[in-house]
Amino acid sequence: MMRRFSVRNLDQEAIDMLADIKAEERRELGAILEDCIHAYWAELFGDEADDLPEAA
Repeated sequence: MMRRFSVRNLDQEAIDMLADIKAEERRELGAILEDCIHAYWAELFGDEADDLPEAA
């Protein structure tokens, strides 16, 4: 579980930089999770793996 904490005297530019880092990490984690799901699907369904359902 992530702990929250506060930092005093942090300028807005640094806050924006942290927000950008967080967004990039989420995109990377999303891509990793997507790859894992596709690999697991292929493991379960073998040749049927080409028939992946479309994303919503």
